[in-house]
Amino acid sequence: MKNKITVILKKNLANLGSIGTVVKVSSGYAFNYLIPRDFAQLATQGSLKHHKMFLDMKQQKLDEIQDKLQASAQKFNKISKISVKKKVGNNNQIFGSVNDKEIISKLFSITGEKLEKKNIYLPNIKALGIYNLNIIFTSDIQVSMKLQILPFFA
Repeated sequence: MKNKITVILKKNLANLGSIGTVVKVSSGYAFNYLIPRDFAQLATQGSLKHHKMFLDMKQQKLDEIQDKLQASAQKFNKISKISVKKKVGNNNQIFGSVNDKEIISKLFSITGEKLEKKNIYLPNIKALGIYNLNIIFTSDIQVSMKLQILPFFA
């Protein structure tokens, strides 16, 4: 029977797991391959305690970020519709298109919250009308609102 020892992975390994995973492997595999190549470290009481503390800190940071995103989403949930004025040509076609920068600046002026381009999903807009605008913070936190394109006469 082979002796199994516990190690903490330092790198992602397809057959064992991801960084920080605590796994049991045979002692020969650990001492001859994983540890010399710095793929893993021996799991002692101290290193396991350190690993648990590190995971707790990481989870705490993730919770703080999640709370900030929830607060931002609450601000955006209060907005049901935003309007953007664009120059209009024939057949209610607008000159150019509505882009992410315009939407981000409009939402910033309303809420004071900065968004990134990757958070905003809007369709290709070339005409006047009402469109759906989706703001996605994470897979769990999403906000939908209406985007109204109005004519601008200079």
